[in-house]
Amino acid sequence: MKLIYKDYVFPFQETNLERIIYGKYFKINTKDNSLSLHIQLDDEQMLLEFSKSLKATCGFLRDQETEPYIGIYIDLQIFVDEFNKRYNLHAEIIVDYEGD
Repeated sequence: MKLIYKDYVFPFQETNLERIIYGKYFKINTKDNSLSLHIQLDDEQMLLEFSKSLKATCGFLRDQETEPYIGIYIDLQIFVDEFNKRYNLHAEIIVDYEGD
């Protein structure tokens, strides 16, 4: 399973889904920290909801990938757009080019 955003690919087994950092964003980064995204949202409660939703979706989809020829991915832009629509929010994805 993979998480994708534009041309960026996060293989799930090599990716950290980080906790809410300073109550302002959710961090997705590779374990070697070479690539990082932040989901920016100023509402800490909704960041917690975002975190739970993404992790639950990943867990469900990962369980469906039962054979090596089955490839599953989550398009993070669509996931964030749908989350924004569902909760009437304005979360945005920011690429962290420095891996901080």
